[in-house]
Amino acid sequence: MTQQEVLRLPVSYVARSPLVLLALCGLVFATRIMISKAALNAGMQPFQLALVANVGAGLILLPLLAASGQGIPRQRRHLVLYLVLGIISFTIPTVLGYYIVDRVGPAYTSTVYSLSPLLTMSFAAGLGIERMYLRRFAGILIGLAGMAALVQQQLAEIDFSQTVWVLLGIIVPACAAAGNIIRTAYWPKGSSALAFSCGILLSSSLMVALVAPFFEAPSSWIFVDRDVLFWIGCMVVTSASSYLLNFRLQEIGGPVFFSQLGYWGTGFGVVLAALLFDDVLTVLSVVGLAAIIAGGVLANRRRG
Repeated sequence: MTQQEVLRLPVSYVARSPLVLLALCGLVFATRIMISKAALNAGMQPFQLALVANVGAGLILLPLLAASGQGIPRQRRHLVLYLVLGIISFTIPTVLGYYIVDRVGPAYTSTVYSLSPLLTMSFAAGLGIERMYLRRFAGILIGLAGMAALVQQQLAEIDFSQTVWVLLGIIVPACAAAGNIIRTAYWPKGSSALAFSCGILLSSSLMVALVAPFFEAPSSWIFVDRDVLFWIGCMVVTSASSYLLNFRLQEIGGPVFFSQLGYWGTGFGVVLAALLFDDVLTVLSVVGLAAIIAGGVLANRRRG
């Protein structure tokens, strides 16, 4: 075995291991949240940040796609797929989340998102895309219990008196679950994770550009600022990494396993907050983290 082959082994293992990819995706997910908060505190606006992140990620991934000799699938059915996913996976959850945060509180959005794995599993089983077998079902439930332990302090911040908006909030994880199913069921034949993620990046960027003026004034967006430019750079790099890793994870892990990303992202968020901001890890938080890891390991095991 040559030295180059030895060096490629870790990369090859990561690319083929759903559990390792899930951990990496969760870490990048949590890192993006931290960077997003810093960018917003520096003066950026939410839709501005989303647009810059998507366009910037595209500018990184598209040259890689060209260098690999691949292309974005551009048949009519693929363009329709990108449009549908842009609406379901980004536009509806983002716009709805904008209102829910204002009326119910930010804690509810992150809490209700934890229903995505259960909904994804139900949709996948109902449509015959994945079988609902006991090990995976138990893993998802254990992960959900871990997630509940991590966000239990946030539950007290939710304004449940806003009944209509609380019920509408269920649409957010439902859209996430539907997006997971659609990406798996209609993955362009022969396309790599890189090619498919570039197609979705372009469609989501278009959606953001169309929706943004209804919520923000683009003329007030700040770009010429040292701190803003720094956080833009960080966000672009993490967004490109996130898209590529997430699509690869769904490609090899399937929609149900991929849907645990929210659990792992929240878990890494708790750990990063403890390391970077001196937040205290309670016993309940540690138990929650352990449950999320155990659930991921169990959900990754297939019936032999």
